Amino acid sequence: MIDIKTIFKVLIVAAIALVAGAIIGFVTVNPIANFVTSSSNVSNGPWSTNYAYGSSGANPYVKAWVAENGLMAVSSSLSLYLDAYTDDNGQPLAGNCDYVIQGPAPKSGYWNITLYNENGFLIANDQNRYSFSSTDIQFEPDGTFKIYLSGTQKQGNWLPTGNAKTLNVYLRLHDSTAYSNAAALKAAVLPNIIKGGCQ
Repeated sequence: MIDIKTIFKVLIVAAIALVAGAIIGFVTVNPIANFVTSSSNVSNGPWSTNYAYGSSGANPYVKAWVAENGLMAVSSSLSLYLDAYTDDNGQPLAGNCDYVIQGPAPKSGYWNITLYNENGFLIANDQNRYSFSSTDIQFEPDGTFKIYLSGTQKQGNWLPTGNAKTLNVYLRLHDSTAYSNAAALKAAVLPNIIKGGCQ
């Protein structure tokens, strides 16, 4: 006959094993998901994406990365999400520096550029301005555009950086066939991210 102490010991050991397994799983899956996802990314200058986002054929690690990072990914045939964490020189985007995102309008039915802080959240600001899109941006006379990322107000297309420590920028391209594969994206002319002064 099994006594209560034995049952209690078995339950304690099972609970410890379950918690240890969850911790080990989280600690190992997260770095693996980050590595697998980043190693299969396609880059053009500071911009990067993964054509597996939103794909039913994505491997489990890419799916885990998408789930953890809250990306509402759809198939790349519908929309393509590119992110930038660095400027054109490969330096991390710092919240205390000014940047200009500039170039020709992306070849897309609709596009937008949105600024986030180090935690992946929109940056609170008095202007209630978080992004510019193909429908509300002010274009230059030659058809190009400039978006200013800065903690101090700028004329034109200004996205306030607030108190963010680091920045990341998303370029979302909707209804576009111009970037339908990795080769097309690598050959495309995408906006530059140019660093200005720092405080």
